[in-house]
Amino acid sequence: MRKPNPLQDANFCSRLFFWWLNPLFKIGHKRRLEEDDMYSVLLEDRSQHLGEELQGYWDQEVLRAEKGVREPSLTKAIINCHWKSCLVLGIFILLEEGTRVVQPIFLGKMINYVENSNRTDSATLHEAYGYAAGLSTSVLVWAVLHHLYFYHIQRVGMRLRVAVCHMIYRKVSVTRFNSVYLP
Repeated sequence: MRKPNPLQDANFCSRLFFWWLNPLFKIGHKRRLEEDDMYSVLLEDRSQHLGEELQGYWDQEVLRAEKGVREPSLTKAIINCHWKSCLVLGIFILLEEGTRVVQPIFLGKMINYVENSNRTDSATLHEAYGYAAGLSTSVLVWAVLHHLYFYHIQRVGMRLRVAVCHMIYRKVSVTRFNSVYLP
């Protein structure tokens, strides 16, 4: 019996900073990880669920293709199945790239302060601290968004692979069953 997946009950901060993985990292630091150390798969990531979900979209695509007298497209079925998660990931990458755009602006303002400012003026000093804080914050936000984006895009890829493999296995099993047991 595998351990329950800590992601299932993880709070917002734990999900944001991947703290739910710390127990696994501690075990991996002490010794080589074994199969029993792994967590169980989340219900929404199970092959049965993912395969049936994509199969439903595929069946709809086949019906639409028959009505339109065209070949069904697995790509269209995949897009219909995963467009929502890809849209959210698109927002992640937009925010991530937005933070990368403001970093040189803050850096330029800090360089301008060092090169041209009157060091006795406390207002410009506070302004420089603000630029430094803005730069630090944008770097932190970029790092968090970057890692969240890559985690979730890899998870979407894993889910897609599992769903397609499930559909292929099911198709091969039905075809093999029919060829062996039906006349």
